[in-house]
Amino acid sequence: MVLYHPDEPQKYFYYASDKTEVYWIHFTGSEVKSLLSLYDISDTENVFYTGTVPDYPQLFRQIIQELQLCRPNYEELLSLSLRHIFLMINRYLKEGQKTGSGIRDEIERATHYFNENYHSFTSIEDYARSRHFSTCWFIRNFKQIVKVTPMQYILSLRMMNAQNLLENTDYTITEIAEAVGYDNPLYFSRLFHKHTGVSPSAYRNLHKEQAIPD
Repeated sequence: MVLYHPDEPQKYFYYASDKTEVYWIHFTGSEVKSLLSLYDISDTENVFYTGTVPDYPQLFRQIIQELQLCRPNYEELLSLSLRHIFLMINRYLKEGQKTGSGIRDEIERATHYFNENYHSFTSIEDYARSRHFSTCWFIRNFKQIVKVTPMQYILSLRMMNAQNLLENTDYTITEIAEAVGYDNPLYFSRLFHKHTGVSPSAYRNLHKEQAIPD
């Protein structure tokens, strides 16, 4: 995370080959310093390593959707979402001190690989072997740092991208299932329902209803 202060020039760059996803929030007010202090986020530093848990993009997508729809009480929900992000950062900063930087680097490498290959990924054992780790060691350290197992992380990526395709494309359920890594659309639908509480078709219809202006 990069934190810019008022009147501070915003300069940053990243490599296209990394396929970086950038999310940003502008926030202001008289309580900003006390809010940052509450979550142990220094107001004199700019760069913080905050981990790569799938909750971050999910929270930002929720924030973006609330800003687009402006439903009742959306401003309060935006404030709570920002606090949720700060709370996760605070937790990571505290728990990350317990783990060596070399292990964190390996888990960061793994999350990057999973983000790029979630739709075709098949075996945790093969990945661990390719990095010369035991499967148990890799799963244990991944869960310690990311707070979910590797397969749970991959499932979250698949479901998050399925939600995006349901919201923004006219692809069939079968096509979306294949796009996120499932040959069997019925199995995909069962997983999606378990993950979101609704079927893919119901999710698409619900989102269309919410997008219709009053």
